[in-house]
Amino acid sequence: MRLLRAGLGIALPALVALAACASGSTAPEPSTAVEQRTEPSLPEARQEVASAAIDELGLWVIGGLDGARRSSATVFRFDGNAWTREPDLPVGLDHPGAAALDGVVYVAGGFTGGAVSGRVFALPGPREVAQLNHARGGLALVAAGAKLYALGGSGGGGDVAPAEEYDVASDRWTELPPMPTPRNHVAGFSHRGMACAAGGRRPNSAEVDCWDPARRRWTSLPALPAPTSGAGAGALGDRAFVAGGEDSASQAMIDQLAVFEAGAWRVERMAAPRHGIALAAYRGRLWACGGGEVAGLKPVATCTSIR
Repeated sequence: MRLLRAGLGIALPALVALAACASGSTAPEPSTAVEQRTEPSLPEARQEVASAAIDELGLWVIGGLDGARRSSATVFRFDGNAWTREPDLPVGLDHPGAAALDGVVYVAGGFTGGAVSGRVFALPGPREVAQLNHARGGLALVAAGAKLYALGGSGGGGDVAPAEEYDVASDRWTELPPMPTPRNHVAGFSHRGMACAAGGRRPNSAEVDCWDPARRRWTSLPALPAPTSGAGAGALGDRAFVAGGEDSASQAMIDQLAVFEAGAWRVERMAAPRHGIALAAYRGRLWACGGGEVAGLKPVATCTSIR
C-alpha cells in the first residue's frame, strides 16, 4: 500500500477496502473496514488545530493556523446539527493539544506567532488554569483515568523530554519521567488506562510510547506500520486509530489510517488525507476537522469521521 501522497487525492467513499487480513485459528473475529464519511465543514479553514468532544456539550475545534499563517484564537463547537463560534481564546494558538475530562475541554500549549506557550485554558469559558511546567507546542494532551497528560512537543530549546500530569482538584502539573524518545508533532490517545503518544518528528517516527499511571513507568506498543508526524489519533473502545500526517520534510502527505486491535496494527487508507489534525471521539465516531490537504500550509474546512 502506498502511504505517501504528493497531495489530496480521492473522494470519500462510504467504506474503504481492507489493506491486510489476519490469519490463523487463534485470531480474533474478522475486522471490518473502517467506515469513513463526510461531515459538515468547519465555518473557516484551519490546520494545526486541537480538538476534543463531550457528547452533551458537542465537538470543539480550537485554534490552528489560518491561510495567512496566523495563529488563531477561534473556538468552534458542533452540537450535532450545526457549527457555532464560541468565545475566542485570549490568545491565538496553533499546534496546541486538547482533551476532555469530567465535562470540561482543556486546551494546552501551542505556539503564538511562533512563540511557544505554556498556557492552559478550560472550556466552556474560556477560563485559565495552571500553566504547564514546560511550555510546548506540537504536543499531545491525553485524558487517562482522572488525570490529563501532556506528552511530547517542542519548546524554545528543542523537543521537551519530560511528560506532565495534571490534577484537576489541586490545579497542578507534576513533572513525569521523560519520554523514551522526545519528539514533537505527536498524536495522542488513551489505551487501557495509559496515555500514549504515536509517531512524531525527530525526524518522523513510528514509535508508540505510553505512560502507564498505575505502574508509574513508560511502556511501548508495537510501532506504527509507517512513520508519521502531524497525524491525529483517538480511541473507540479498545481500538486505537492514527490517521494522516506528513513526512518530516513537509514534502509529502501520508494517507495511513492505522488501526490497533488485538495487539497489532493493521493499515487502511485515509480517504481524505490531511495533516495538522486531531481526532476527537464524538457520539461513537472519531472526527477529524480541518487540517492541511497538502504538505506544508494549505488549511481546509473539511470535516470527516470514522467508525
